[in-house]
Amino acid sequence: MEAKKLVGWNLRQLRVAKGITIEELAGRAGASAPYVAQLERGEVNVGIVMLERLAKPLGAQLSAFTAEPPPGAKPPRPLPAGRKAGR
Repeated sequence: MEAKKLVGWNLRQLRVAKGITIEELAGRAGASAPYVAQLERGEVNVGIVMLERLAKPLGAQLSAFTAEPPPGAKPPRPLPAGRKAGR
């Protein structure tokens, strides 16, 4: 798997497993939601400093972003609608 796609795959896996929205993760990491979405889709490169900032709210190690998914693994399902804080 291409490096950008691999990082994006793992970012999404970690985020969905924690039940965090893209907007929430972006806010905690000091990034924009569209940028985080592009990262998850493997469309843009990410620097090590941003990976550190994303890892913290996810409770992840940097190595988690480069872990190869098991053969035949499917991407995580989107979080259900209506998940914003205060609802």
